Amino acid sequence: MRLIRIAPEVWVGVSAAWQTTHTICGAGGALIIDGPVLPDEVTALAAGAHPRALIATHADWDHLLAPLAFPRADRRAGRATIERLRTHRDAIDAELATWDSARGVRPRTLPDWTGAQVLTAPGVVDSPAGPITVAPTPGHTPDGIAILLSGPGILVAGDYLSPREIPALDPAAGCADYLASLDRLEALLAQARCVVPGHGWPLDAARVRTLLAEDRRYVAALADGQAPPPRAAADPAQQSQHRANRAAARGR
Repeated sequence: MRLIRIAPEVWVGVSAAWQTTHTICGAGGALIIDGPVLPDEVTALAAGAHPRALIATHADWDHLLAPLAFPRADRRAGRATIERLRTHRDAIDAELATWDSARGVRPRTLPDWTGAQVLTAPGVVDSPAGPITVAPTPGHTPDGIAILLSGPGILVAGDYLSPREIPALDPAAGCADYLASLDRLEALLAQARCVVPGHGWPLDAARVRTLLAEDRRYVAALADGQAPPPRAAADPAQQSQHRANRAAARGR
């Protein structure tokens, strides 16, 4: 896991698995958004931060493991994320178990987020790292939020605006939801100097504006029935995602 300092009291951890990111905010790491993936990364995080609160941007398992390091910290998430975990916990837990087994990792149990404090989206709320703006971002999944750290001007985007991945559409959400979430992210981007995507590395706002425009064109073209992937076109995993996106768009 790499740690990248992007503000005096903001660090971004980048996992060796999928370059999944988590953001450590405030004095002593008072707030952590999302979490690392590998067991040794969870252990390292536990040794280096002392959060009072944890936030999950959405209910994909690779963003839900921070409570393994900090079981006593408060948990916060969007209402749709909590509901998704109530109704689909077994399936999400099975995805984690399958991933652990395939990599010879000792089996882990998905932390319970169903009792998490609800973060109302849209809204502005206090946090251990200061005021944060919360925006709903369905489209990649049926749930999802983005977080703007108002003080340092850091936008934590969840699984959007990745420099290493093309957009991934949830069939239940579809193109319209994804495009609406890009509009909300663009509005928040006006107040941000740096963006943390869910997979990749921190980016300056100018680079993200380019990615956002590419993603908007791509998803809009999917909705019309034809679209080349905007980046990483030679990557077999992204080619597979492109095919899944086309199927999701047709399904709507």
